[in-house]
Amino acid sequence: MIKNNIGVRRKIWFGVLPILAIAVHFLTSNIFLYGIYDLFLNILHVPQEQFMKFSYLAEMLVYIVLILIFFIIYKLAFKKDKDEIRTAPNLKDSAISFTAGAGVSGFSFLWVLLAEKIPALQGSLAAMDAANKEIEGGSSFGVILIAVVAAPLIEEILFRGIVFRSIRKIIPGWVPIILSAAMFGAYHMNMVQAVYATFMGIVAAIIYEKTNNLMYPILVHVANNLIGAIQSFISSETGVFILNMVSLVMIIPMCCVIYRLLKRNCTEQVYAKKPVNI
Repeated sequence: MIKNNIGVRRKIWFGVLPILAIAVHFLTSNIFLYGIYDLFLNILHVPQEQFMKFSYLAEMLVYIVLILIFFIIYKLAFKKDKDEIRTAPNLKDSAISFTAGAGVSGFSFLWVLLAEKIPALQGSLAAMDAANKEIEGGSSFGVILIAVVAAPLIEEILFRGIVFRSIRKIIPGWVPIILSAAMFGAYHMNMVQAVYATFMGIVAAIIYEKTNNLMYPILVHVANNLIGAIQSFISSETGVFILNMVSLVMIIPMCCVIYRLLKRNCTEQVYAKKPVNI
């Protein structure tokens, strides 16, 4: 459990840090990406069709820079917590996190089915479909690299590592979990995505709260995005249907593991007795 007995100045700092970090991420990611596109297309005059084949490398470069920036911010902001007990990396909690991520994918599938019946959400669904088609038309390696590896890393460092943990410093209970998840959902700027991203944020924050190890919410995010990436590679409707059914079934074990985690105190775990620096 993360302590919140801190001074007034540090409470103010941790109250401002989430908004500041999100703003920095939004600005730097867009500025860096625009700069790279402008460099290759307008200055070096690389043909657009040729550039788009390898545009994922430009995005990956931006992600690497952002991961480094926000990991440094994360380490500096919470350097006084380096002696906290964290759940050491282990197969059991890794499996729990991956199972939870698969269940989140099932919840997302159910929500999209429901959203298709709501007229007010058709614009959001159309925007999602357009983005998915753009992803499907890109490099398979690029999709895995960005959606399954880079995005979970930077987004979990930002929203669980910095946003959730900062709020947790000043507000106890469920508020940090719900608030950080809602901010994560809103950041997607799409109504349909916001709902299932918020749900994933809640699940990831619970797991982070109970393990105090950022590796585990990252695995939740990886599992969810991996299922989405696999769907984009499957050409047959039968294959997509089977994958969706599997993710739906995974909702049940997801609920079971979250229930068990809510009853668990990570400091009571035998394997959690050594500090892990992450």
